[in-house]
Amino acid sequence: MADPALFDARGDFIDGAFALPDATGEIALEDPGDTQQALGSFPFARGSVDAAVAAARRAWPAWRDLAFAERARLLERFGAVLASAADRLALAIARDVGKPLWEARTEVAAMQNKISITLGEGMAPVAELEFASGPGQVARARAHARGVLAVLGPFNFPGHLPHGHIVPALATGNTVVFKPSERAPAVGQLYAELAASAGFPAGVFNLIQGDGPQGGALAAHPDVDGVLFTGSWAVGRRILESVLDQPQKIVALELGGKNGALVCADADLDAAAREIAFGAVVTCGQRCSATSRVIVDRAVASGLIQRLERLLGALKPGYALDDGVFFGPLISAAARARHGALLELARSEGAECIVAGGPCDGPRPGHYVRPSLHRLSALDRRSPYQMEEHFAPDVSVLEVASLDEAIAALEATPYGLVASVWSSRRATYERVWRELRIGLLNWNSGTVGASSRLPFGGVKRSGNARPAGVSASLYCTYPVASLEAEVPAPAKPFPGFPAP
Repeated sequence: MADPALFDARGDFIDGAFALPDATGEIALEDPGDTQQALGSFPFARGSVDAAVAAARRAWPAWRDLAFAERARLLERFGAVLASAADRLALAIARDVGKPLWEARTEVAAMQNKISITLGEGMAPVAELEFASGPGQVARARAHARGVLAVLGPFNFPGHLPHGHIVPALATGNTVVFKPSERAPAVGQLYAELAASAGFPAGVFNLIQGDGPQGGALAAHPDVDGVLFTGSWAVGRRILESVLDQPQKIVALELGGKNGALVCADADLDAAAREIAFGAVVTCGQRCSATSRVIVDRAVASGLIQRLERLLGALKPGYALDDGVFFGPLISAAARARHGALLELARSEGAECIVAGGPCDGPRPGHYVRPSLHRLSALDRRSPYQMEEHFAPDVSVLEVASLDEAIAALEATPYGLVASVWSSRRATYERVWRELRIGLLNWNSGTVGASSRLPFGGVKRSGNARPAGVSASLYCTYPVASLEAEVPAPAKPFPGFPAP
């Protein structure tokens, strides 16, 4: 399967047209699953930030004032364009980031569904509020578009996650400047081509290529009204620092996770083990919702560990375009080296290695690793291995003697994105729901996978209380409250105030 045109750089997409910039930098794109294949070179320029923001600003008033039905019509057309280009988009995702085709196709399907969900349930959080507030007077609250929104995309879901910001931003009357991950420039470029085919007015959607500093310049641009970002806690922190003197600017952060599965003594161990292994290894562990910690009742720990050892030991990475591949490589050589260092750290901290995993040979030269499994002797809140997100297929198991101890262990990390509870008792699940600070909590279901019809976001280091998913329309708008009367009400008398 080949489509060389996917990797022919067309430059930035600004004001309705592609143009190659006078480059101040260049992205050399490699296939992480076959590093002998150089996929292409994507130039970028610092000046593109100003040009793209200016185009979005010019386009905003007309787009804001367009009837919602007309904006919805164009977004629905975009959905049809995505459907017609599904195979090309899945191929671009697979080659850019090493994601197997089956998973790339599920990502594209989620992108198509996102449009209909946004135009339906996604508008409910910003529905108009109206009631009578007195004789001849109406109280009303309506959502107002913010203006120009910057969207900074991650590599692990290079289509779906930025799309989850872009669609609600456009639906609510904002214009957008999108900078894709420097690891996925071809996906970003194809996305812009498809947006152009949908017929959005010039300047409503813009794309600039670039590296991390390019994204930082876009986030800090004084004529950007909001920054919508999905990525690591460290980068999210830098974004907040860059806009410290712009408190009027909305910043919506969906950040990392150190996600735990609590397995109780009454759990279905086969189901729990399967979901834990899936959640740890899918996307080669490169999901913010990946399962990286297991907290298990000591009474069933041996049985669960045996199941996890069998499942994780059987999983091998493969090349994205080959048949029968469950997971591909890590995104880069640096990520592979970090994973190797992580395993050394685990052992130096005294973790018992159950499944060795780590960097390995793959079917082609690439950034391949195998899953790893460790058993911990005790919870250590100072341990980088136990507390920090690693974005690789590794799982640690901690045995506990009580539900109190289990909840304390789940809560111990600085992250609060998603957890799962495996138990036959609803009372156990409800207690964890009450006591755990978390954005998503699943019962007898794994940590990965979520409904676009629900909010998606975390607390603590996992986000800043602006969840995406069905709630995204909230951070794309601000409410305007009004008291309205066709004619002024009769003047009321007040002590000491002149009579009419």
